[in-house]
Amino acid sequence: MKILCVEDDRNIAQLLQITLSKQRYQIELAQDGQAGWNLAEVYTYDLILLDVMLPKLDGITFCKQLRTNQSSNLNPNRDTPVILMTALDAVTNKVMGLDAGADDYLAKPFEIDELLARIRALFRRNQTQKTPLLTWGDLSLNPNSCEVTYREKPIYLAAKEYEILELFLRHPEQIFSTNRLLDRLWTGDEFPSEGAVRAHIKGLRQKLKKAGVRDILETIYKQGYRLKQPELLSKDCQEEITSVVSVASELKAIWEKYRDSYSDRLSIIEQAITSLENGTLTPTQQREAEKEAHTLIGSLGCFGLDTASQISRQIQQLLKQEQELEATEIAHLGQLITQLQQEISQYGCENQAECLSSASTIPSASLLIVDDDLPLAKQMAMEATNWGFQAKIAVNLQQAQEFLAHHFDVILLDINFPDSTENGLDFLAIIRKQYPEIPVVMLTAENSFAQRVEAARLGSKCFLQKPISPSQVLATVIQAIQQVKQPIARLLIVDDDPGLLNLLRTLLEPSGYHLTLLDQPHKFWETLEQTVPDLLILDVEFSVVYLSHQNSEQVNVWSGFDLCSVVRTDARWNRLPVLFLSAHTDIETIQRSFIVGADDFLTKPIVPTELLTRVRTRLEQRQLWKLTEIDALTGLSLRRKVLQDLTRLLQLAQRQQQPFSLAMLDLDNFKSINDQYGHEMGDRVLNYFGKLLNQSFRQEDVVGRWGGEEFVVGMYGTSREDGIGRLAQVLQQFSQNLFTVQNGTKFKVTFSAGIAQVPDDAKDLQTLYQKADIALYQAKAQGRNCICSAH
Repeated sequence: MKILCVEDDRNIAQLLQITLSKQRYQIELAQDGQAGWNLAEVYTYDLILLDVMLPKLDGITFCKQLRTNQSSNLNPNRDTPVILMTALDAVTNKVMGLDAGADDYLAKPFEIDELLARIRALFRRNQTQKTPLLTWGDLSLNPNSCEVTYREKPIYLAAKEYEILELFLRHPEQIFSTNRLLDRLWTGDEFPSEGAVRAHIKGLRQKLKKAGVRDILETIYKQGYRLKQPELLSKDCQEEITSVVSVASELKAIWEKYRDSYSDRLSIIEQAITSLENGTLTPTQQREAEKEAHTLIGSLGCFGLDTASQISRQIQQLLKQEQELEATEIAHLGQLITQLQQEISQYGCENQAECLSSASTIPSASLLIVDDDLPLAKQMAMEATNWGFQAKIAVNLQQAQEFLAHHFDVILLDINFPDSTENGLDFLAIIRKQYPEIPVVMLTAENSFAQRVEAARLGSKCFLQKPISPSQVLATVIQAIQQVKQPIARLLIVDDDPGLLNLLRTLLEPSGYHLTLLDQPHKFWETLEQTVPDLLILDVEFSVVYLSHQNSEQVNVWSGFDLCSVVRTDARWNRLPVLFLSAHTDIETIQRSFIVGADDFLTKPIVPTELLTRVRTRLEQRQLWKLTEIDALTGLSLRRKVLQDLTRLLQLAQRQQQPFSLAMLDLDNFKSINDQYGHEMGDRVLNYFGKLLNQSFRQEDVVGRWGGEEFVVGMYGTSREDGIGRLAQVLQQFSQNLFTVQNGTKFKVTFSAGIAQVPDDAKDLQTLYQKADIALYQAKAQGRNCICSAH
């Protein structure tokens, strides 16, 4: 993430630079408003930190220029979030700053932790890339011209109606309560009622209906409003929404299964209250009852028992008091436990339904090449076919428009079409509107920064400059598809409440995630290494206490904070996204979560749509990061990632006393292929070999490109003999494949391999690698095209 900090106080600027750099943000500093403005006009930032009192150009004016027509339409930061900073803490100054276009306001002196939390919050709200045109089916809103149209006919809205529509279009998955709408769309000196908000929404609905637009907003019971899903949504999105709504039908079975466990928790609290009334309550008994009440706050709320959750919170607050409770408070506790028992016993499935109704191998893919240079397009198509694509060529935009109906997995689009009044950017806008899920790679001979900015705004996955080799283009196309076609994500969820774990299973499994549910935190590390998750979901506090294996008198009490801290201190896991779930809503708990390394924090009771959105966002970030560890040419992990995965797998094998085999592979006479047929043909061989290795080994195995034409395979639970057998099958398939050069010449390629095993040949990774490498050279010495063992 790149941040522009405009601050004239050198000490504060240096403090911010040091602090934010430690959080892995990229920082650029400007010491006056004009210097900051010059940077903002040229470079793209993810956030702008802006002091109000600045020389040459003050922060308020800076903001106004950025958000209004005084800023160029091509300014890359028109929609970039802005945090204003000032020592002037008056309400008037805050209102002026927010009205000028700022997204947040921070008064000096401020706590660094608060600033970091606000930055993270803004980044979460701005994850989805904004395009100039906001659409919902045939309804369009242009933020630059403030025009709203339906099927190209204008719709005239009042100012607040327009702001409400824009807010929902920018955040289609979020639920907005009336209070939240008041906070977002009205200034501090305005005091409209909730009825006024509903009146504006009613007016918006009526005007849209009069224009022919079906009702765009849905009312979420007890929560607010949300944008309905348009008919043009992809099948995957519709299935996800359906899965959320259908959860209600499955909740009854889960609740009935775990009702007794919640009754047991209730009994512990009831016994503590009885002891309190008799004057025999021990501190241990009180702490245990308080923990059980805390668990019930989140768990019952997630099942839709909102009143029961609130009662549990009142019980917890009373039990947390360190001073002796008064007689009236003890009597109140007795009343609360009675109410809680009644709420649980009367809970029915109709309430659940009401609550939840509110709530590495790339397969053969199709490629559309849009370019008026037919010879070049044919060359690209031939290269695409060699890489396993089904390619189709369109030499003009009209033909491309006709082909779109057949749907493609990826589009390669030239910008310039001299014989047309339109260009590739116009066609890109059409693609984004009709088929937003299709990745588009732009190709152009012009070196225009303005075109790059516009392509990025319209959602292009990549921008390539001609001249460029077909193999480089196809490697980029493959990377664009990888960003869209993510493998099934693995989630590890740790919570000592089995009922809540099964509820999370019901919410998340319909979206296709592979879940591992753990209700015993002391088995966390072992489970983490076995499952290798893409996302970790942790409860903040566990109510279970474990005896140490080393000393039966010693007790281990672990929290979610402890588990997250351990993850962040391990080089293999320190980039794993962590999402905290907690019934705690106090600022200290939230801040501590981020301090120990959390990426996100979600309070219980869980809103299903919000949970799905948070999980999907974190997984998308994880996928983008993982792409930096993948070799674009072969689709395999690069050396640094391979070493981490091999270390993890070897330790797991040693701990579980399983065999582990390591193989080093090297393509035979690869240099002569490059010399005789060219580097593009060499790239084609590497690409095919990478795909073959990915298809031939299991998901739990480690397959990577070690460097050049050398590859590595780590096989967990596989002996040397079994490993040789699997490698022999790969060698047979690879050596039979015919590669065809443009002139019609055909040739074959083979590889040599060496394999070693733990513990027979070595006990550590370095020695194991050396033994496998020696065996590889033995295979080369024996005439190549064979596999040798280190034994």
